[in-house]
Amino acid sequence: MKISKPLICACILFTTVLNLSCEAKSNVEPSLQEKYGADTDYFVGLKALQEKDNKAALKFFNKAISHGSKYVSRRSLEQKILLGNIQQQIEGAKEYLQKYNDDAGLLFACKIFYDSKENASIIESTNAVDISTCPNELAKMRISALHDKADSRLNETTCGWFLSRKISPEHIEFYYDNLSEVQSDNENIISMLKVIKFRVLAAEKNFSDAYNLIEEIKTIFLEQRLIPLTYQIVADIGRTYYATSMKYSENAKFFLELSESDLAINPKIKYYSLIYAGRLYNKSGVYLTKAETAFTDALNCAPNDEDYDMALWFLLNSRLSGSTEKCISTLEEFCGNWKNPYYFTDILDNLSLLLFTSAKWESFSRVYKILDGHADNATTSRFAYLTGKLIQQKLLKGTKEEMNAAFTKAYELNAGTDVYYRLLAAKQLGLSKAEIERTIFSSTVAESAKNDYEAEKLLTGYADFGFEELIYPEWTYFYTLNNNIFGIEAVCYVAKFLRSCGNSENNNFYKSLHMVTKTTNLDNSRLSREVFELSYPKNFGKEIAAACKEFEVEEYDMLGLIRTESFFNPIVESHAGALGLSQLMGSTFADCAERLKIENPDITDPMTNIRLGTYYYSDLVKRLNNSDILALFAYNAGITRVRRWLKSSKVGLGILKNLPSDLFLETIPFAETRNYGRKVISSAAIYAWLYYEKNPCDVIDEMM
Repeated sequence: MKISKPLICACILFTTVLNLSCEAKSNVEPSLQEKYGADTDYFVGLKALQEKDNKAALKFFNKAISHGSKYVSRRSLEQKILLGNIQQQIEGAKEYLQKYNDDAGLLFACKIFYDSKENASIIESTNAVDISTCPNELAKMRISALHDKADSRLNETTCGWFLSRKISPEHIEFYYDNLSEVQSDNENIISMLKVIKFRVLAAEKNFSDAYNLIEEIKTIFLEQRLIPLTYQIVADIGRTYYATSMKYSENAKFFLELSESDLAINPKIKYYSLIYAGRLYNKSGVYLTKAETAFTDALNCAPNDEDYDMALWFLLNSRLSGSTEKCISTLEEFCGNWKNPYYFTDILDNLSLLLFTSAKWESFSRVYKILDGHADNATTSRFAYLTGKLIQQKLLKGTKEEMNAAFTKAYELNAGTDVYYRLLAAKQLGLSKAEIERTIFSSTVAESAKNDYEAEKLLTGYADFGFEELIYPEWTYFYTLNNNIFGIEAVCYVAKFLRSCGNSENNNFYKSLHMVTKTTNLDNSRLSREVFELSYPKNFGKEIAAACKEFEVEEYDMLGLIRTESFFNPIVESHAGALGLSQLMGSTFADCAERLKIENPDITDPMTNIRLGTYYYSDLVKRLNNSDILALFAYNAGITRVRRWLKSSKVGLGILKNLPSDLFLETIPFAETRNYGRKVISSAAIYAWLYYEKNPCDVIDEMM
């Protein structure tokens, strides 16, 4: 009866609400009504909510529930439920679960139950969930409800949640709020609490304290067997040994014995035991053969594709540390079997570095041929380009035809908006700006069958009706479920809207950029000028232009630098403590501010941060013989390191002359700095191409 009361009121006020509804609908452009049809009611309902006209909103949501598309109908029902009083929300959530009983539906309903302290409803609704795979927030609510109701399943469920999956922030928060001070006389509970504490310590990387618990943990699982062993426990013991103990052989033998025990009937336990045996043998630097045997055994018993790739990664990494030839032979044997080529990009980058530093030029051509058709396109493009460049520099034997064929292959491989090696190859092939645009902007890839038109309609509706705050959460929700659900056209549409809403006070610039790049960072992405403009936007353009004019820096250089450093997020902080759009360390920022006589500077103020970042970059260019590329490396890693790298690149390679800049980049010992250089250079070239009518190849010449 309580639920019917507002509906009765709605009937009494039918004429008023109808007039409100008609008035609200009349404010919608006819083109939008035609585009969204029955879904229009949902968006108009949201508008009514903004205007605090809940009665009109309810009217529209009811219509959208009945006649809207599937996602609009669901969101409308959620909004309707949230409009009710507490009891109506509870009853509405129960009815909602009868229709939408997936993880997202359970989360929505249980949040209502949780806020209303309806513990019985939480427990009943989540009885069938798998505590090892459901959303952590949902598991946390179930366990809290079991605790409050003193349910007999509490200990088993808590133990299952903490032992069967990766420790999350929700686990850690729950532990310190509810478990860290618990006392008990029950031996099983004491054991469970010790195991949970061990897992939390390992997750927090407090390995020294975790190490002190290992012998007790091993006793609980291997001798007393009070709690079933899980592969997560095996991995945590392995991570702790790897981080703290130098008893490599002894600890590795423990894992080998575990892999042969009756507990290894669980394939995941066997697999992770072999992985950590291999890792510990490998870390010793002495037992490399034993390490590779363990990794090979893990490869052969990998429970799934992801585990197969991980075992192969460790095997390749181990062989790379011993011999580039062994690593290449392993690549030749296994690269046709790996499941996710992107998993191996760092290994192949390190292989390239070691081939350079050991001057094994002939191996580049071999690796290129091995990887062609198996590695991701950006990596294949790299080895193809370097093969051609080494032939050009007469460091590798080859004909002019072989050189041009390698450059052509590097250019033709579509790696989404990762175009660094494509542009280097275009420069070597002498391609014009028009030729580059014609090739790269060619939409040769069809929309995926996985694209969901109704999901796209919901997302673009938020843009068309002006709900900027709903776009990114909705995109994140759907992208997490299926990263092919949105086509690039729909993503560009909403990203353009978000960008138009961006300013120095919000992070819409970042959200817009993140959405587009996540959609286009895979091989064979559909590319167009619009995709590139949204991937390389001129955010904070006025501030950047003013700073570049003051310090005589090309605008496209700073645009490329800032995009790479912060993705145009003015409040981002790096793991090292660098802040703001141009990611300056506090000491560097203060020093630059003092030189420019700026009083009380704010490092998070976009204009100030951009100005000082531009000044700092221009100063590095002057100190490094007007070299843009060396200044970029110094900006990332420090000027002292760059000068040291310049000397070592000649001595180590036995080359008496300076390496060309594109090859020098490949010799830098820090992977982060190598990737940074590639990103900034290609970004600057793209900015110059898109907004300054320059051939990107000419900009690469300028910078390198």
